[in-house]
Amino acid sequence: MRRWASIFFAGCGLCCTSFSTNNRRRWQHRQQIIVQEGSSSSHQWNHEPFDFSSRIGWDKFYREGNQSSDEQSLDELEYEWHAHIPHSVIVDVLSPTIDANSNTTADDAKLPSILLIGTGNSALPRVLHDAFDTPVKVTCLDYSPVCVEMIKAMYSEICRNMDFVLGDATRLKQAVNDSKYDVIVDKGLLDALMCGEGFDSDLEKLMSGIDEVLTRREWGISILICFQLSTSSKQSLVELASSGKDNASTALFWDFDCPVEGSENGRATFNVARRSSLRENGIVDVDHMITNWS
Repeated sequence: MRRWASIFFAGCGLCCTSFSTNNRRRWQHRQQIIVQEGSSSSHQWNHEPFDFSSRIGWDKFYREGNQSSDEQSLDELEYEWHAHIPHSVIVDVLSPTIDANSNTTADDAKLPSILLIGTGNSALPRVLHDAFDTPVKVTCLDYSPVCVEMIKAMYSEICRNMDFVLGDATRLKQAVNDSKYDVIVDKGLLDALMCGEGFDSDLEKLMSGIDEVLTRREWGISILICFQLSTSSKQSLVELASSGKDNASTALFWDFDCPVEGSENGRATFNVARRSSLRENGIVDVDHMITNWS
């Protein structure tokens, strides 16, 4: 879909209007990530800016980002992109989905499932693993083998319902072996993809994969935390979510730029897509939950 060539990131007033300006677009988006990285509270991780769409660059980030030779706690090993979006916000938005699944699942052995794509070394998998009244299955997917081995060492012993998958999110169905998930979370992956060539194709593959592996049940929900999207970007996401769907009830319904209290000084936006229409089924009342957080 060529529309991705005209994505406009309003947060920085940056516009790319054709494939001939892709180099400028990638450089501009890269600067956004550098600015966010410089403002992160995860000060332990020092590194030179790199190609954020490069697997080699990410391998080096995880291998060399933290140079401390001392024994480190988990919070020193964890690094947060878009740290101004509290993890508690994500937990609150997902809670109705987790509850809906656990209340209707006949098979007690099948836990509510959460897939994090482009997981990185965020604390979010650990937080989600322990956040709910009912146990959940958390799957961490990343295409950097260094990252996957790192988070496996960090979490495998303390999070018994957590899996670690080395795979490409733009080939999601293949990466997770056709598994289905009740929740999918992207916290920063879309931003990294935007820094590379062929971003339009990668984004279509990413969104198609999310649609394929997200449950068709009404509680299915996908969270996207990324830099601010333009109107054309949002329209593209809407079109990708509904294209080729014979049954409108299984399409993804988007809510963009959901307000998150306390995040006003950050550059990221909180976006939610779900299987059921908010006003028709009332499964996930995003507006109510987000605007009433304290």
